[in-house]
Amino acid sequence: MPEPISYICERSAEYVLIPELVRKFRERYSFVTPIYPWMTREGSRFSREQNAGAEFRVLGVYARRPKFLKLNDNLIHVKINQEIVVSAAVGRSLGIPMIAGCPLARNIKELGSCSDYIWVDLKNIPSSEGDFTILVDGISQYEGCYSDYVIGDLEDVLEAVELEARCLDFNTLIDSIKNISTAGKGGSVYHPFAYMGGYKAVYLLMADI
Repeated sequence: MPEPISYICERSAEYVLIPELVRKFRERYSFVTPIYPWMTREGSRFSREQNAGAEFRVLGVYARRPKFLKLNDNLIHVKINQEIVVSAAVGRSLGIPMIAGCPLARNIKELGSCSDYIWVDLKNIPSSEGDFTILVDGISQYEGCYSDYVIGDLEDVLEAVELEARCLDFNTLIDSIKNISTAGKGGSVYHPFAYMGGYKAVYLLMADI
């Protein structure tokens, strides 16, 4: 059986997902900044010193691509990989709740005006259940046993941040991101090359000014 394929990469999906999350979280927080951290940029000594003293609540977001088995197919396949499930478990243990999101768009034009998304709660997924697919038929008809992991709406995501996200200083945040990245690749000790390749989350940093 052929594998589902997509018409975009994860980064293109991020450009649609992240503004939606920022819009929602600015209803609660006066300061919301998404970062796509590199250890030589956000994680550099200069960045750590420049942001010393700041504290944030943080949400990690993995972008998922809408996939299809064939052209003009209405059934969207949303893949959840074991790597992000393992990483999310580490993130939660460090006070960073993590979710996955996918725009429910079937082509580039729909992506540009997308207002429908699927958000997946990663915290309750056992690592043994990694590498599964949620099927979306229409806007919000989720098929299969994995539909239980789908988050109702962004109000639930906001509530999860309020309940689960710790206030982290910037140094702690960068060190936590290292641990999250290392765990997803099956390692226990961070190495500079560990942050290359694989799936990377966008992190939303939130605070009240």
